[in-house]
Amino acid sequence: MHSQVPFFIEGLRIPSSIQINNAVSTAPPNLITVYQGSSDFEDAARSLTDADECRLHCYKGVYYNIPVRIKRKQFFYIVRGSHIGVVAGWEDALNCVLGVPNAEYHEVESIAIGERLLREAIDQGKVEMVEPWALF
Repeated sequence: MHSQVPFFIEGLRIPSSIQINNAVSTAPPNLITVYQGSSDFEDAARSLTDADECRLHCYKGVYYNIPVRIKRKQFFYIVRGSHIGVVAGWEDALNCVLGVPNAEYHEVESIAIGERLLREAIDQGKVEMVEPWALF
């Protein structure tokens, strides 16, 4: 999945490295670091959300976000949006689906349930990161 850094973050300072967790959020972290200039860096940078303190995870080559600190008790998992993952609160979910035609997201009771359902969707090939406001 190769994509260009979207217009709405082009002006932001892009980090020189990104830490990615290859483990599920309920397991001990299995962190790797991708560096700017590496083949995976652009996709990882594109996948980062600006939602409240999320960590980037990777499963079967698909990057997704999981909250690190939980401030709210309402969770959504997004399988078709400008960002993929589990987010805490409607405001963060809205930021991931606004302007995305046929966005797909669901409310869940916990981060663990959302991540399990997201990984099942990845297994089934049903996740898609889409540029918001893109013309099809």
